[in-house]
Amino acid sequence: MSDSANISSLDAVKQFASAVLRFQSEARVCLAAFETQLNRIMFWLERERPEFWKREIENCMREASDARVRLHQCRMRRIGDFRPSCIEEVKDVEKSKRDLHFAQKQIPTVKRWRIEALHEANEFHGRSAQLVQILEREIPRLLRLLNKSIERIETYAETRNAGGRQGGSRLSQLAAKMSSELSEAVSESDNTETTTSDSTEATTSDVDSVTSQPDQETPDETQ
Repeated sequence: MSDSANISSLDAVKQFASAVLRFQSEARVCLAAFETQLNRIMFWLERERPEFWKREIENCMREASDARVRLHQCRMRRIGDFRPSCIEEVKDVEKSKRDLHFAQKQIPTVKRWRIEALHEANEFHGRSAQLVQILEREIPRLLRLLNKSIERIETYAETRNAGGRQGGSRLSQLAAKMSSELSEAVSESDNTETTTSDSTEATTSDVDSVTSQPDQETPDETQ
């Protein structure tokens, strides 16, 4: 399998680099928009809504108190033996009670939604962390690689255009020479290892042969 890249269009590489840069910019804008919206929702649930419903509860309590006072005043009024029905005052008292009950129910509801929103926010941050890492680390690395590749390709193209076929053949000859020198270096290294191995084996065999010979008997000096 060849290690060379089959590049037929330098403009395609430049367009790809431009598309990657555009994706990085648009993705950053989208993440920033999501983060801003998420912070706004969390602030709305944690600060604005609880304070709003606390004020509403206080207002409903005042309205309920005022409605009870008006009902009491209505029932105290008499014209001879006639007592007013105070229907409107009774309706106001009932309405103030319903409003107060509704406002009091919103406090735990807001708290429940705040917990769920916080959970979803943590899920979003966990899932977007990988995209953030790609945008801030992997894409800049890719862009640097693409820029270097574009510069090298342009330099190579300028060299070929300046030298023509002769420059191209010179580059081919240089590559072949480097490959030949590398092959010779590898071959010499293999031969050196083989020679060293043979010498070691020969020395070992000589030592074994000397060791295996029986000791010669020394003649008696008296004879």
